[in-house]
Amino acid sequence: MTSLHYTFERKIKGRKTLKNVTDAVQNSFMERQVDHINIDGNIITGKDSLVKLDFSNRSPLVISPGKEYFIYDESTRILTYKIESFYPILFNLIYAVILFLILHFLAGHLIIETVIPTLFFILITFVSYFQYQSVIDTVSRTLNERP
Repeated sequence: MTSLHYTFERKIKGRKTLKNVTDAVQNSFMERQVDHINIDGNIITGKDSLVKLDFSNRSPLVISPGKEYFIYDESTRILTYKIESFYPILFNLIYAVILFLILHFLAGHLIIETVIPTLFFILITFVSYFQYQSVIDTVSRTLNERP
């Protein structure tokens, strides 16, 4: 299986120690209810179940990106966020195929059947990409605002 990743890097201002970064990343994982958090040196890994059913939230079905890595280099003060993106893209493709099938039986027009699911796939892929980007932005903003 080919490994697909999104990788984001942010510069951390000031002299933040690994402990400061670890605390901020753990808070981010806890806010997003990530189940398994592993700290190994300067690499903080979060892993969630691929599919979670949680009926206490608004959306009961949650699809996880798999593993998330935060890597902090104290010498350059760069925080790197790396996410496995194979499964989210695969699920976006499955959603687009389901939409294609629905439109195939309802509309019966080839252009509508192909254009709308393609645009839907592109849209939800961009939305998920920007959601992952907002995670690193939130963590880096939290670190940069602290004295």
